[in-house]
Formats: sequence, C-alpha cells, structure tokens
Amino acid sequence: MTIRPHAVGLLAAALTSNLAAAQATGSSVLAEYDLNAPLRSYTFHMDVAMSMRHFPWLHFHMNGDGVYQRGNQYRVTFTGGPPFMPQRHDVDLSILDPSMWPGRYRYAAAGQQNGDTIFALEDASNTQLKSGTVALNPSSGIRWVDATYDDGTHVHMTVTSNDALGYLLPSSIQATVDYPHMPVAADATFTNYTLPH
Repeated sequence: MTIRPHAVGLLAAALTSNLAAAQATGSSVLAEYDLNAPLRSYTFHMDVAMSMRHFPWLHFHMNGDGVYQRGNQYRVTFTGGPPFMPQRHDVDLSILDPSMWPGRYRYAAAGQQNGDTIFALEDASNTQLKSGTVALNPSSGIRWVDATYDDGTHVHMTVTSNDALGYLLPSSIQATVDYPHMPVAADATFTNYTLPH
C-alpha cells in the first residue's frame, strides 16, 4: 500500500487539531478550578516525616521553606535530611497548582471520576516529568497526583487543602515515593502561610 504525501499531511493536521482541541478543553476546564485567582504570591513552611518501606526501616524528618509566585515558581527548599540526600535541595511543587501548568506541561482533561476531573500531563519544559495524572475537584481543589519521572521515580500524593489566608491552599500531603531501589512513605504538612509585606 502506498501512502500519498497529501494523506500524511491530512493525518498530521488532524492529529494536531485533536491535540489543540484537547488542550483548549483542558484550559477551559482549568479555569473553573482556579479557586485562588487573586492570590499572586506567598511564603510557607513545610515539615516532612519520611520512613523507608523496607529494611532498615529508617525514619527521618526534613524541614523546608517555600515560595509561591503565580505563573513563575512554586517550590520548597529543604535543608538537612538523611545522609543519602543533598543537604540542601529544591523541590518543584508546580504540579500542585493548575495555574502553573501552562508552559510547563502539556495537559488535557481525560475524564471524570467520583466528581473529580482527571487531567493527563506530560512534560513541556524539561521538568523531568514523564507522565502525570491529577484529580481536581470544584470545591476542594487538587485531590491527588500520580506522577512518573525520567529517572524512574514514581510518586503518588493525596492532597488535603484548607482555608489559609482566605484561600484554599494545601495543608497536608500523604505520599508514597518509589525512588529506584528505595521506596519511602512521606507525610508533609504546610504551615506559616504568609503574604508579602
């Protein structure tokens, strides 16, 4: 069978059109879940209790200070921690805030589940995300995240949000983190939300 050049062009155009339509649908749905639109920036503190899920069953804590700037950055900088991790390192939390997705991820609404809208995400800006799935709820915001990264790490997070500074912001995360050869469980709490002076 011979595939004619114009047929290939039509197929490519159709695929591009479908992707653009999915992205547009995702964007319009995201707008409905932007519960913190007026909030431009804040800082916060994060405490994480981690435990290994196999021998030698080590437990350890990390503390970090975070910064949020809408459309620019959402990260926490940890200091200290176990000896096998850098003593100072940043963790990007952009996947937790849909307003941070444009430019970072390709995303599209993928369906409904238990009242949540499910989004499929892929990397668009060297974030090291291989693939991700996020559940958003119209009243409680982000519910859970399931993400796989280029280095093989798999993370599943259940997110609880509550009122802080008059907005709906994360208060805790329960996570399982499967680093290559080292699975851990993590419980994180967000405190000390502060608006800039």
